Parts: sequence; structure tokens; C-alpha cells
Amino acid sequence: MTTFPTADAPTTEPGIQPGPPENKKEESKANKPLDILFLQDATGSQGPYITSARTAIQEICTKISSSASLSKGALRFGLIAFRDHPPQDNTFVTKNFGFTDDVGVMKKSLDSLTATGGGDGPEASTAALAEALNTEWKDDAVKIVVLITDAPPHGIGEGGDGFRDGSPDQNDPLDIARQMAQRGITLYVIACEPALSRYLHAVDFYRALCQITSGRMVPLLNASQLGDYIVGSAVETLETEALIGEFQQVILDDVYGQGKPIEEVMQSVQQQMEQRNVQINTLNVEDIYVPSVEADFNTNVWASAGSVKTARAKTQVQQQPRLKSSFAGAPSAPIGSWGSYGASGEGAAPPTGASSLFSIRSRAKKSAHSPAPRTGLAMAPAPGAPPPPPAPASAFGAYASASVPQPTMQQQQQVQMQQQKVDHSQTKRVVMQSLMRNAVVGAGGVLTPTGEYAGKAQVQVQPGAPAPPEASGSDAV
Repeated sequence: MTTFPTADAPTTEPGIQPGPPENKKEESKANKPLDILFLQDATGSQGPYITSARTAIQEICTKISSSASLSKGALRFGLIAFRDHPPQDNTFVTKNFGFTDDVGVMKKSLDSLTATGGGDGPEASTAALAEALNTEWKDDAVKIVVLITDAPPHGIGEGGDGFRDGSPDQNDPLDIARQMAQRGITLYVIACEPALSRYLHAVDFYRALCQITSGRMVPLLNASQLGDYIVGSAVETLETEALIGEFQQVILDDVYGQGKPIEEVMQSVQQQMEQRNVQINTLNVEDIYVPSVEADFNTNVWASAGSVKTARAKTQVQQQPRLKSSFAGAPSAPIGSWGSYGASGEGAAPPTGASSLFSIRSRAKKSAHSPAPRTGLAMAPAPGAPPPPPAPASAFGAYASASVPQPTMQQQQQVQMQQQKVDHSQTKRVVMQSLMRNAVVGAGGVLTPTGEYAGKAQVQVQPGAPAPPEASGSDAV
């Protein structure tokens, strides 16, 4: 079993003090409590993921506490389960179990969950995000939301959506993400694959939500690795938080006080990190997605939009499979497929024999233990829901029919936790979170400074959506 480092991080070369010399008020991450809130999809296919979290929760707690040098009681877990809005699902929309520092209580909460129902395909993830925003967080805690799902939210343009205009509670997930960024809440989305990538917009949309909060979306092919992802995300976030504590005042002075361009400040911070050889524990997850100009364009459209409604018509259709061929026995479902429409049941059991935490996953040949996709045939639509979508006409329709042999995984992702030099994406996270926590975060990444910088000029964090990609498809790989 791989062990985690117990020394405080970030680390620097001997004799070099971390952080910019102008900022003497360094804050050890050991002094900051950690609140981790799980948003767990509790619909039909999520049984393996709930089981994995339930089994690993004690180890997750132990590893985070030891790796991050957290004192007793400084780590709290929270859980919000979600399904869907009536009439798509009549059990519950969200179920908030609250925060606890007792691992036994958290395990009992997970024990009480069963994976069932779900209705149309998109689920009530927006309602879960809204509830997460308004949960009772510790003011001084490092705040992490981990959304675990294989379905998109309502209203982003998926076929068969029972609520095409968006969440019935009138919440907009883009606005929620901006408020999370403003309050210092980092969003991680664990994308349960290959199911999520069968939707038209889900992957790009969740990437955008994470981009707004300076979090990450990471794909998960093997339910038994869920604990790895949670521990890795938490440890990396805690160590990033230490860097924010060191650099934040300088960043605010440069950008809000002196009006320096954000990119220039990022380069300066990156240079200081490199000079001091600052290293942090980093979760490295092998990318399973095909690089795509359309996908990048769509992510920026969603992230820059004022609302989901205004962004829907601007997105581009991706003309190629989402998943790399090495991660599936057949191309992923056709663009515009119906994903998990009407799924029920708890799906396949998680694969067995997974290697221990954060060891590099070896490449494997075809496995008969790969989770079976949702069939989409077991549940009739609820009253008032749109009629079931037609069966896909292409050969890729195997994803929508249990009678057709399902593709098997050819290769397992490599997942590794290792200490490495701070890269550009992590520096960007330090700068962006420093700025957003001291501003009102508006649509399109417009920041209005608050606090001691109130009245200073607004700052554009990210440019508007880029021009649409060429239709030639030359970006395919």
C-alpha cells in the first residue's frame, strides 16, 4: 500500500522560505480545518459508487488526516444525496445529512442510501449544488464539494430532458458556481464513465462549473478507485490553500491595487514558485477523453455565460467520440445519444482486484469486470415526462440495449499521487481563488473588488467565449 507523506507541504529546497518575501504572514495548512461535502447521485446506476464510498470512508478519513497534519476534529464530512424532481422521481430531490466529524455517523449515512430511480436521464444536481452552497460551513475551513454523478443537470440541452428549461427550483448552476468561487468553495466533479460522456453536453458543462471555482473534473472508470480520487483531491486542495495563504496579499495588491494584468501576475507567481522549487502533492489522473476544439469551445461558452439558457444555443456539436479508443472496446455513444434515460437498478458490482491507493495503475487487457452501462429500458417515463427517445440508429446503439454485447474496457486509467513542482494550472488556481474570494464574481468572469479594494476597477478574469471552431474537424486525433 502506498503511504502518504506526513510532513507539511508545500515543500521547498533547504534554506529557502516558501512564499513571496513581501508576505510574512504565512499560514500553515495544519491550522485550517477541512470541510468535505459529498453530493452523491443516488439514482439507479450509482450503487457501486455508494458502496465504494461506504467501504473506504474510514481509510479516506485516516489518510487525509495524516497527510494533511489535521488535528482531531478538524476534518468534517458532509453528505447530500440527490435524485430528481417530481414527476421524474417521487422519492426525494435532495437529502441533506449535514456535516459530522464522526466517521461512524458518515458511514451510517452512506449505509442508509440505496441507488434507485432517476426518471429521464438528467438529474437534480443543480438542486444539490444549491443546497451545498447554503450548507453550514465552518467560516475558517478549507471548503471542498465533491459531486459524484453519471448524469447532467436539467436544462443544458440534452434530449429527453423532462425539464428542458432548467431546474424546477429556478436555480442556475452557473450562478451557483460563481457564488461558490466567491465563498472559497472548490468544486470537484467525479465523472462516472463511460456513462457521462454519452450525453451531448455533460462533460463540457461540468468542466465549466469546475473551471469557474478553480476546481477539477476528473473521469472515473472504476468505482473501486473512488477513495483514491477523494483523498487526492483533498490533499492537493489543502496544499494549494497553503500557497493561497502565502501569496494572496501580493496577488490582490498587484491586480486590484496596481491594476496589473492577471496573466502577468500569474507569470510572476509561477516564477517565484520555480525559484523556490515549491512542490505540492498532486493528483494525476490520466485523461481518457479525445482532445477536441469543440469541447474546449463549449467549456468556455458555458463558463463565460450569464446563464444556462443564454449559452445553450451557442454550443457546438462534437463530431467525434468522447472517449479515447484505448479506454473502450468500441467508440463511445453517438453524439446526441440519450445516456441513462429511464435507467433503474444498481448496475454492475465494482471491479475487483484494484491496486492499492495511488499506486500507478497497470495497463490491462480486456476485462469482463467492467461496469455494464445503464440499459435505459427498465423504467417507463413518469406521468408528464416526454416520450422515450427513439433507439439510436447507428451501430453505437449497443449502449442503449441490454440485448447487445457491451464494450469492455481495454485499458485502466493511470492514477498517481506524487509530490511535484507546482505547475501552471495550480498557479492559476492560486491566483484565481485569491482574486475571487475578495470580489463579487459576475457573469463572464467579471470581478468587482470588495473589502479594502472596494471601489477599484472591475477585473475581467477570463475572456469572452472564443470564436466557434472550424467545421473541418481537423482537430480530431
